[in-house]
Amino acid sequence: MPFKLPHSLRARLIALTVVVEMVMISAIVWNSQRLTEEHLVRQFDLRRAEISLLLQAALGPAMAQRDYAAVADTLANAQRLQGLVYLTMLDESGQQIAAASDDHATRTDGVREFDIPVIVEKRSYGHLLTGIDLRFLEEARREILFQNVALALLGILASSLVLGAIALWLTQRLGHLAEASDALAAGRSFSPLRGSSNDDIGLVINAFNDMAQTIERRVHDLRDAEARQRNLVAAVDAERSRLDALLSAMRLGLVFVDQDERICYLNPAFARLWSVSLDGHLANLPLSDLRRWLDPALAESKHDLLFAGDGTSSELITADGRIVTQQGVAVTSTGGIELGRLWIFEDITSERQISEHLVFMAERDPLTGLANRARFTAELERLRAHFQRDPSQHGAVLYFDLDEFKAINDSFGHRAGDNVLVRTADAVGRLVRSDELFARLGGDEFAIVAPGADRRGAEAMAERVVKALSALSFEFDGRRFGLTSSLGIALLPEHGSNVEELVSHADAAMYQAKRSGKNCWRIYRPDLDESAQVLSQLAWNDKIQAALNEDRLVLHFQGVHVASTRQISHYEALVRMVDPDNPGSLLLPSSFIPAAERTGRIVDIDRWVIRAAISKLAGMPGLPGLAVNVSARSFDDPTLAGKIRALLGEFGVEPRRLIIELTETAALANIGDSERFIDDLRKLGCTVCLDDFGVGFSSFAYLKHLSADVLKIDGMFIRNLLGNREDYVFVRAIVEVARGLGKKTVAEFVGDEQTLALLAEIGVDYAQGYHLSFPIAEISAP
Repeated sequence: MPFKLPHSLRARLIALTVVVEMVMISAIVWNSQRLTEEHLVRQFDLRRAEISLLLQAALGPAMAQRDYAAVADTLANAQRLQGLVYLTMLDESGQQIAAASDDHATRTDGVREFDIPVIVEKRSYGHLLTGIDLRFLEEARREILFQNVALALLGILASSLVLGAIALWLTQRLGHLAEASDALAAGRSFSPLRGSSNDDIGLVINAFNDMAQTIERRVHDLRDAEARQRNLVAAVDAERSRLDALLSAMRLGLVFVDQDERICYLNPAFARLWSVSLDGHLANLPLSDLRRWLDPALAESKHDLLFAGDGTSSELITADGRIVTQQGVAVTSTGGIELGRLWIFEDITSERQISEHLVFMAERDPLTGLANRARFTAELERLRAHFQRDPSQHGAVLYFDLDEFKAINDSFGHRAGDNVLVRTADAVGRLVRSDELFARLGGDEFAIVAPGADRRGAEAMAERVVKALSALSFEFDGRRFGLTSSLGIALLPEHGSNVEELVSHADAAMYQAKRSGKNCWRIYRPDLDESAQVLSQLAWNDKIQAALNEDRLVLHFQGVHVASTRQISHYEALVRMVDPDNPGSLLLPSSFIPAAERTGRIVDIDRWVIRAAISKLAGMPGLPGLAVNVSARSFDDPTLAGKIRALLGEFGVEPRRLIIELTETAALANIGDSERFIDDLRKLGCTVCLDDFGVGFSSFAYLKHLSADVLKIDGMFIRNLLGNREDYVFVRAIVEVARGLGKKTVAEFVGDEQTLALLAEIGVDYAQGYHLSFPIAEISAP
């Protein structure tokens, strides 16, 4: 079995040291023993030579004299010398002459025989056989060998102990290095080892400490980096989850493709939009395959538009009639390298339908579906422009209302009145040709614009309308009622060449028909209209002037509340007139404002209201704001804004506390003057509110010109908001448009809690109505 070295370095060092010591000491012992034996042999040879000389000297004379007795005595004396076992003297012939021996010794036990010749004066007298005992040499050799071996063993033991201690001292520090290395490799905390610079191992320990500390710092840095990496991965995962949730919640369909036109991502909205599955087989799918899958869902004329284009938006029509917009956006890295493209899809069918509905409603009366006042005015303006280009053209305006409609409305309620209006619109609408316009102007007032109609055609149309309405019957509360109407006709160009004249004269002709007994029609006659109109205007003109002179105009105040909290935001100033015939009662604006507008005294009333409102604001510094209505006639006065500025300065009132309300229809009637007046007010610092917004709907298109701060939604859309989906859609559209343009909204005629809650949910900012507060004569101190 071959010899194997121990695994331990300490054991190997000790074993190898002992082996080397044994070899070296064995060599020393062997060499010492050899030298000792040589020395003993040389000493023996010297002694033998010395004995031989002595014996020759002693025996030579006796043998020469043949004195054999002396020879015997000499041999006996010589035998007593140490080491001589026997002595035998032979003569020349070999005959024994004398002998001496030790009886206890044998010639074979360590005895060596020597022949010593006896010569005297060069003559041989014989020779002496001498046996010398060499056992003392063996004993000396053994004793010396024993001592050498003992010394060798002591030397080996002592050197082994010393070398073992040295190896232990050396390997102990190496063992500490090994343990520290194992601890470092296992990731346990490291404590520096004690070292020195006086020896190589100390230098190694110092180097190991430096290396271990460096490794420990690196490991600590790696752990910190790993922790940061885990946090970063967690943050990335969280962001990816949020992004996935965001993309999944979006109503826009999204498709990400890479540079090779392969799909990277589809969000759920895209899958719902095109009715495709988000299974794994779509991942890494070529875009061309997805295009082929979606082709059957598109109208035939739109196939080439799918996933095509330079980034501009395009519209796709699906096979089921939906409208989907498509837009491609290049995705680039921060270095400008194109990474792919993002395709965005949106189903705008509902929005388009709402937009078309809004456009329809912008020109239509929401109750009857007929054209509204704005559309009627625009059609008349078109007719007037056409006449200016071709004076040979003719046209007619038929203006009518329902006799006693107010009595029906008051007696049986607005629902009955609405039924009458709808039946009227249906009956007359059947008589109107495609090139003619039938409009409801408000309340029970209707008008027909008949391009190209002459007197005879207009009269025939009027006759058919009156007969059709008189043929209608209604039953309310078990009683049956008939319906009559009064209709007036104004001809173009005979009765006016502009819109205002035609409308005014058709309206006058209608009142002429009423004075003729109702349920009939009349063509405008200036001679019948002028006197009555002048008398009526003079009567109201005197009353209004007297009220201004005698200070019989007063203000009442109705709160405008924050829809979400019901707290009062500001007040609206409402003008009243003290009845000259009954000073204890007040006349509402509906009694004298229409007459004031016709006579032009409305401008004086506007100035009185503005001054009274500013004075009220000055007297109540804690009042947040006060809104006043300004008529369309005041828009024509270019100095009104300057007068308002002067009044604000005179009373020391901040302009922002004064809110100027302009009626939508009045503002749209003269868009140029309205825009100028609003700009002047905004430069002054006043807040501008567009009142009765939505009556004509065409104001949506003019909002970019009429930069009002607040839109007051007309009450006709608020009264039936809970039960009328069209009103709800329209009010919500106004709120969204207003919010998008940075404007506030006010809802008037709020009559109950449910309506208020719905308005707050829609996002209306302010509310006004009897449910919240009634007009009051005085405002309590805030």
